[in-house]
Amino acid sequence: MVVDISHKVFVFLFILSMLNVIRNCFFIVRSYRDKERFTLSRVPLITLGVSIAYIITVIIEGIN
Repeated sequence: MVVDISHKVFVFLFILSMLNVIRNCFFIVRSYRDKERFTLSRVPLITLGVSIAYIITVIIEGIN
């Protein structure tokens, strides 16, 4: 039971990480088209870094 709940939490975190990376990629493309400089403040930059790290970890290790 605890394993099932933790598995669902990890899948949910993976989906949120994917959405965060897709969102930031969209903003990068949009700012590139508008010829503006894309900047991230401290908290969104840390969130993006953690999301990318989690996605890479899931790709390497997998969700068991």
